[in-house]
Amino acid sequence: MTDRVVAVFHTECCSSSATAALGAGKAPFITGVDAPRMQQQQLLCKKNVLVQSADNMLHLQQQQSMMGVHGSSASSPSTKVLFQLNVRSSKNSESKSKHQRSSSSSASHTHFNSTTSVLVADPAAAAVKKKGRENPPTSVNHHLASPATTTKDRQGGSSGKVKKKDQQQQQQQQKQQQQQFLGAALLSNSPDEYERMLMNLIDQLHGICLHALALERWHAPQLKNVHRRYQESARNLLHYVAFRSLDIAGLQETLTSLGLSSLDNCEASTIASVNSVISSVRSLLYAAQLDSSHFLELSWPLAADQAGNNLFGNAQELFGPFSSQRETHIMVTLPSESALEEDTLIQTLIKTGMNVARVNCAHDGPETWLKMIRKVRYFSQLLESPCRVMMDLAGPKLRTGPMRPGPSVLKLKPFKDETGEVTSPATVWIANEGVKPPPSPAASEEEDNNSRVVNANIPITEEAQKWLKKIAVGDIFKFKDRKGRQRELLVVAKAGAGVWAECNDTSYVETATEFVVVGSRGAKKARLHVGELPKIEQAIVLRAGDKLVLTRDNNLLGTPAVLDKKGNVVAPARMACTLEQVFEAAKADDPIKFDEGKITGRISAVSSSEILVEITDAGGDHKGRKLRGEKAINLPQTDLAVCGLTAKDATDLEFVAAHADIVALSFVNGPSDVQCLQTELCHIRERHQESSSSSSQTSLGIVLKIETELGFQRLPALLLQAMEMDNSVGVMVARGDMAVECGWQRLAEMQDQILITCEAAHVPTIWATQVLEGMAKSGIPSRAEITDAASASRAECVMLNKGPHIIEAVNSLDDILHREAFHRRKNHAIMHPLSQFQNYH
Repeated sequence: MTDRVVAVFHTECCSSSATAALGAGKAPFITGVDAPRMQQQQLLCKKNVLVQSADNMLHLQQQQSMMGVHGSSASSPSTKVLFQLNVRSSKNSESKSKHQRSSSSSASHTHFNSTTSVLVADPAAAAVKKKGRENPPTSVNHHLASPATTTKDRQGGSSGKVKKKDQQQQQQQQKQQQQQFLGAALLSNSPDEYERMLMNLIDQLHGICLHALALERWHAPQLKNVHRRYQESARNLLHYVAFRSLDIAGLQETLTSLGLSSLDNCEASTIASVNSVISSVRSLLYAAQLDSSHFLELSWPLAADQAGNNLFGNAQELFGPFSSQRETHIMVTLPSESALEEDTLIQTLIKTGMNVARVNCAHDGPETWLKMIRKVRYFSQLLESPCRVMMDLAGPKLRTGPMRPGPSVLKLKPFKDETGEVTSPATVWIANEGVKPPPSPAASEEEDNNSRVVNANIPITEEAQKWLKKIAVGDIFKFKDRKGRQRELLVVAKAGAGVWAECNDTSYVETATEFVVVGSRGAKKARLHVGELPKIEQAIVLRAGDKLVLTRDNNLLGTPAVLDKKGNVVAPARMACTLEQVFEAAKADDPIKFDEGKITGRISAVSSSEILVEITDAGGDHKGRKLRGEKAINLPQTDLAVCGLTAKDATDLEFVAAHADIVALSFVNGPSDVQCLQTELCHIRERHQESSSSSSQTSLGIVLKIETELGFQRLPALLLQAMEMDNSVGVMVARGDMAVECGWQRLAEMQDQILITCEAAHVPTIWATQVLEGMAKSGIPSRAEITDAASASRAECVMLNKGPHIIEAVNSLDDILHREAFHRRKNHAIMHPLSQFQNYH
């Protein structure tokens, strides 16, 4: 049997028709489980009254929207709620008279009336209510949500700024009034002041519950589409969204001063948490002999402990069972080399603590992916350590086009110390084209036979039989480099079909360079010519104030700006954009970012084939920054209306559904992207059922990658859409693109809000991007990386990227998560005794 949680509501929050429906039944407390049948019927009646009251409030708002009432909104329920809390009188006679006036006048109104609170769906309705009173009582106003802003305010301007300033001053005054009222109540010896304060608290908490119920009722049609396994989670998500649309900072201070919960950790079970606080405040009123008939109780199926179990169970269903003494999974991105048979990386990763292996579909192909997955399955079964496979769809690519290739030049550069002395010459492999170099010889015995680093491969056009047998150790290759300087290469060894040579001077070798081979005695042995060398990748150097033209033609190669003899720009730099939808969606004055935010600009003009960008930031110095081909482009404030599932993704999804456990959808911007993925999965399932194939995963988990501003703003809608199927659901906090899209300053705030919102929906999360990145690359973590990894324990899974020291990174992360599990569970601290302090036990 599910736990029953008591929900307390003040009967005076209902209209007169609701009061009449309650009848004369006034059982002090109806517990729901042990109550007689008559009391259960009364409970159902009272619950229906509250639901009907919420419907009345929504109906009022729709009427106001149709009539053009200022401040109403037909697209959202009472998200702009005004709570007017009238100070209670200590005299019972005055309280009764107010109650009578409220009951008599409520018959002509569809909003909620109370002697202590007025819940209004719109500020205009509040004005109507206030105007109807001849002598309104003295009140202390607590605005839990700001009134709706006017169109002029949203457009900005001087009037909007003045109103915003006035609102801030008004909120500050209200906060001061509340603090004065609270202080007076706490310091006063009068029981009436204390009772009045507690009554106001109960009224505010009742309003929160009703506000949450109203949003649930508003989304009732969408809740019908939610799968039954997610019904309670979806309801709680809506309750929490409604709760967070209110400003309860003042209420939190009051609750904290009384030693009660401040509701800062109510995301897992919002209504149950609020009801628990209501019960605590109500218990403080027992000394004042509060009439218990003022309260009715409603039972709620989702308790706090059950909510935690839902999230715990959903995480295990998506990522697999937790490791011992660690309630956070570890995900690792597999490199392409792990597919090789002789590579033991996957086996070592599973031994070290990897729970989920990530395969990036943006790289390699089905053949390589299948080799990786087979190795994961094999070693997971061999080591008896569960490890699931997540495949990350590439998604739409918005990148710069290719650049025009530069000259074919190869740079040889030896290593030098601070004084300019050569400490290690540049090592060159000289052979015919296509001949790979063998392991290079040791430079000396002092190097302990370590192989040298190969700086370059130089192909030779002549046949090896004609020149190789003439070369001996100690011969010199003389040549003139691209800059016309005389340079030499000393042959240090012959190996197979080529020779090893060393260079002590920086040189620039280009295609068709002539080598003159000179023997140890000065005799010329041969003349050789350098074959085709790879072309240098060009880049566009951009500085603040420069212009850049993005073109729709992907066949056009990027070119730097054209300058005249005086250095003035004759033609701006040009570069292609890989996504054509940008030219329909982008607008003038939209911000734009390149190369992971290293270069920022603003769109000056847009046409059907070109976008003119003015660079606003390209580094603090005059050198600027280089922009190359295949670099990311971000448009934070532009809705590109691009389907998150591309044609390539749909093709890859066939493979993913047959071999993976989880699929990750990249760049999710709206519910339509999730719906496209769900539709494609249904088609794949139907095709496999028709062909009697059992290779398709019927329970493929879905992970939504939140990487954009739009995806963050629409997160509740994304979750509700994902819950319409019985597939396990997760969310990845992709902090890389999110930081570029939304700004570095907002990253910490946004990742916290995503974690909290997902916890309200009981959806597990993945903490991703640059976790212990320095350690994975160099073997040594930074201090900030350690604390970031510790904070990652708030998520149900942490993702590490590939690197040469990934084993050490996984081992360290496993140790950090084990330690954090002893001290913290999500946002809650676990108070084990501190044994580190000496002499204080």
